[in-house]
Amino acid sequence: MGDMPKKSDSKERMIAAARRLFREHGYLGTALSDVVTESAAPRGSIYFHFPGGKEELATEVILLHAGDHIAHINRAAAATSTAGQLIEAFMGRERDELISSHYREGCAMAPIAIESTPASAQLSDANRRAFQDLITTLAARLTEKNVPVSRATQLATNVWTSVEGALILSRVLRSPEPFDMAIAQLAATADTEANTSTS
Repeated sequence: MGDMPKKSDSKERMIAAARRLFREHGYLGTALSDVVTESAAPRGSIYFHFPGGKEELATEVILLHAGDHIAHINRAAAATSTAGQLIEAFMGRERDELISSHYREGCAMAPIAIESTPASAQLSDANRRAFQDLITTLAARLTEKNVPVSRATQLATNVWTSVEGALILSRVLRSPEPFDMAIAQLAATADTEANTSTS
């Protein structure tokens, strides 16, 4: 019986399962019954853990997805020397995760934003806060690598815009090229901005 999942971790497993399903099938394309099946959670436990239903579950997915990306930005910043290298490392992970999923798994937050806005104020607010946190975190790390404060938020916003667009185009084309082109251009821009500020 050692292989049986513990009841105490069923909430976390459901959030992780919903994240995977949203990334592949979208928010509206994922039923709560799919989450229960995917997570191997006890039947009936979804409303125990998420009394607010799918909306509450999706809010938790946003928090998990954004938290994972913030941690990755910080790890990439610690492991790189220049602003361009930071962008290459961060966006490269996004590209590599998409490729390893055989172009099936995009962003977990994007379908929630597209498919629930403006119907759900709760999800709109959660997504807005999450994307703002992601932009702010990346901008702060770029500033630490000599990108001027006045340009860091704009550059970080452009990076996130490119990530979301590249996730869509790469899935459709089944090619990493949209990512590779965006990475090359944005990394060069970041290094130019940093070099201009130090010259």
